[in-house]
Amino acid sequence: MISRSRDTGMVIVVGTRKRPDGKLKAMFLLLDLWKKGVRDCFYDANLTERQFERATQRFGSSYVEPEQPLPEENSTPPEPDEEVKEQLVRVPRNTLIIEAESAIHFDNGVQLVDDPEASNGKAIVSAKDARGLYELYIPKPGKWYIWIRAFFPKDGEDSYWIGIDNAESFPRDEQGGPSAIRVRVEPGDTSKWGRWLWDTPMHPLGKRIPGYFRIKSKGYYRIWSKGREMGSRLDQILLTRSRKFNPETASEGKPIPILTAPHPYEPATFEDCQKMIRHAVEISKEVKTEFPWEFKYWINDIWGDIRKFPEHEGSLYKCHKCDADLPDQAVDLIKQHAHSDDIQFYILCRKCGGEFD
Repeated sequence: MISRSRDTGMVIVVGTRKRPDGKLKAMFLLLDLWKKGVRDCFYDANLTERQFERATQRFGSSYVEPEQPLPEENSTPPEPDEEVKEQLVRVPRNTLIIEAESAIHFDNGVQLVDDPEASNGKAIVSAKDARGLYELYIPKPGKWYIWIRAFFPKDGEDSYWIGIDNAESFPRDEQGGPSAIRVRVEPGDTSKWGRWLWDTPMHPLGKRIPGYFRIKSKGYYRIWSKGREMGSRLDQILLTRSRKFNPETASEGKPIPILTAPHPYEPATFEDCQKMIRHAVEISKEVKTEFPWEFKYWINDIWGDIRKFPEHEGSLYKCHKCDADLPDQAVDLIKQHAHSDDIQFYILCRKCGGEFD
């Protein structure tokens, strides 16, 4: 596995091997691909699968939230209370839910409002063209069907735009901009006014097929909501690979509780991990970063002979946005200050840097 943190330069690579007794040996590597190379290593030769999952969470948070207390070794996850259990909705695999108030950015014109019938008691109201921006990891390419939980007061206050950058939308709404879908109440359908409900765009041919976004490849995407008619309230955005799943029917129009955060790691091939480790090793050698003793002692046990790893290609450091090669001057500058803790780099190639190159 590889942590979903490549845009920070700090990446955790995890590898396991199963012992004859069914337990796991595991190595966690913290790699700094923007400066120092191999930063840290943790190895355990005797883990149950449950202990391994706990260790992935613990190691993943150790450099993000170091002050967070770790769970007791034999502790069990808390059970949801009875009220939450009653609200649980069975959703298909590959279903993602976004809380409208959890945006990484709101334009002027987006208001956070209290609403007891909304998820977490919060919803948003957006002026026309005012956007909320969300970042989400989408784990598979293909069609992702879109639903929103919204409150439409009346005619003229009953629509919203939803979009995903770098994705194909259907049915596309030209007024909403590139990759936009319009979710609105069909003319004359007064049954959807004045109540919270899950809704999706109607198929142009009249068939009850949800609107969808065609995702080209797995990865992080910027999703946005955009106001079309002031007064419409937005509570949750749902994306699912299941064309037949109807959250309005499944939840009876209620919010769908989100009980877990996205997993901090994504699956990776053995070769991809080896290649990333080889890259970090080359950086460490160039800037003279000392290797952790656990890495030197146990690397062969999990990953094999490092001399046979796929070789890193191109410049030692890459563009932090698109992973393209950087010019020698930029690479030399990073190498010169790789061990200066008070200096941080975010260097882009000319194509990504544009006017700032």
